[in-house]
Amino acid sequence: MEQFVFIIALLLIGIVLQKMDAPVDFSKSLNFFVIYVSLPATVLIQVPKIHLDFSALGVILIPWILVPIVAAIVIAMTRNHPPHVRAALLLVMPLGNTSFVGIPIVHTLLGEEAIPYVLMYDQFGTFLILSLYGAAVIARYETGGFHKRLILKKLLFFPPFIFLIFALIFGEMPSSAQPYLQLLSSTLVPLALVSVGYSLRFGGEIDYPLFTKALALKLIAMPLIAFGILFAMGVEPLALKTAVLESGMPSMITAGALAIAAGFAPALSAALVGYGIIISLITLPLISYFIEKFV
Repeated sequence: MEQFVFIIALLLIGIVLQKMDAPVDFSKSLNFFVIYVSLPATVLIQVPKIHLDFSALGVILIPWILVPIVAAIVIAMTRNHPPHVRAALLLVMPLGNTSFVGIPIVHTLLGEEAIPYVLMYDQFGTFLILSLYGAAVIARYETGGFHKRLILKKLLFFPPFIFLIFALIFGEMPSSAQPYLQLLSSTLVPLALVSVGYSLRFGGEIDYPLFTKALALKLIAMPLIAFGILFAMGVEPLALKTAVLESGMPSMITAGALAIAAGFAPALSAALVGYGIIISLITLPLISYFIEKFV
């Protein structure tokens, strides 16, 4: 309970800082440090603990399995809505906040031993899906070309992804480096959550019936679908719990920002990100409780 209070407190700090005279690009500065320092350090510590077995494969596969399922549901949900609304949901529904929100929430609910699976889900799932599927959605619904080389370059030079491959190849870092990596890694949760709080935006004209259905799909249906698939596959409990919780994370802030920048239902996109984070603080513990009853 204390950890959840801490998470909410950090989000509130970020929200309060919106009202302060913060430096220009304050949130971007926090994100830059998290992406280039905190997350790579976490990767170097946690990824060598992963055993690349069937369960790890299930964690990696489930976000990719969910993409076509969720996309089909979104297309059915938006059959009577304008293309820009469909584009927004296609972008923000399959992509969850599996790192900035995922790491602290899963750490709180399942413990540090679950973090390696979070990183696998985030880097081989969410990040690659954003780079490939996300770019395809934008190219399909926004005027402009599909720049394959730019996407590939962004993918190959993304720092956490580079360190993920490095950690998989070379394994555990020297013991002399561990305390310093741990210190850098410990900055991830507070900086990420303050950044999320600072980035939250609410309001605007919203189609509330569609918003409610989309939020139910993101926070309830997706983790339940993931649970059914992974349970049928026989994935071991910790991997299953981690992947299900990751599947139920609120919409990714980056995906929401891309949707807004492209003009894809900006108010709806911002609401799904903002309200989704707040409501997920209720749904994720409930999902965790549900899983414990069946696994």
